[in-house]
Amino acid sequence: MLLAAWSAGSWACQAGEIPSAASRPSASAGSAAVARAVAAPSAAAAPAGLDVVRLGPLREDEKGGQLVVLLHGWRARGDDLVSLARELARRGTRFLVPAALLVEPNGGRAWWRLDSGVRPAHVSKDELPADYHPSAQLAAARGAVQALLRDSQQRYAPDSIAVVGFSQGAMLALDLGLAGEPPIERVAVLSGVLVADSLPALHAKQGKPAVFVSHGRSDQMLPFAEAASIESVLKPYGIPVTFFPFEGGHQIPSAVVEQLRAFLAAGAR
Repeated sequence: MLLAAWSAGSWACQAGEIPSAASRPSASAGSAAVARAVAAPSAAAAPAGLDVVRLGPLREDEKGGQLVVLLHGWRARGDDLVSLARELARRGTRFLVPAALLVEPNGGRAWWRLDSGVRPAHVSKDELPADYHPSAQLAAARGAVQALLRDSQQRYAPDSIAVVGFSQGAMLALDLGLAGEPPIERVAVLSGVLVADSLPALHAKQGKPAVFVSHGRSDQMLPFAEAASIESVLKPYGIPVTFFPFEGGHQIPSAVVEQLRAFLAAGAR
């Protein structure tokens, strides 16, 4: 069973439950001040049937600011990245943490199954596999999050939109950014790879978000080389990519959280 957990100062995809807030490393004094202003998470159903946790310093009735959507990994709990949202909270931000549509046997969620014939192919070059067939499950996940983004645009009128994903959620985040509908200014790919289903949108030059990629050199779940190739595939299309490798496995260490915080802040208007 794979769940994202805070362990030894980092988010890691591993077996086990998420420790209580009291057992996690404390935030800095600056971030603590913002954390006190973060509203208690509220759950709501999105138009496409997604269960969504909404939180952040911005009130529900406030407009503008930066909208940040966090997409969890395969078989994680739907609210898996709520604590990461709290770590990233700063003034003028609003976070949405949706749970994937598919329920796995362990009670976790998935954006798509990993069964043979259903799982989207990973690509490390700008070329569709010879046996490529679009993934219906990925298309459904894409459509569900796009519906959430469109609803959020109408509801909050954000100044900018960023999508952050971990593992399977990172693949979907990049796919959404390249799809470009609605426009997404920033995409963070945390321990993820590029999938074949995203290449048609890339070839059509539909979306050009700034992209941040982080990946552990000893990742045993998704190869480091595949993540490193994202930059070479996207840059010829004029898409700026920041690649941040780290020593570690399938996780989000504290150094990545700091880089991610700066990456998101640079996209705020």
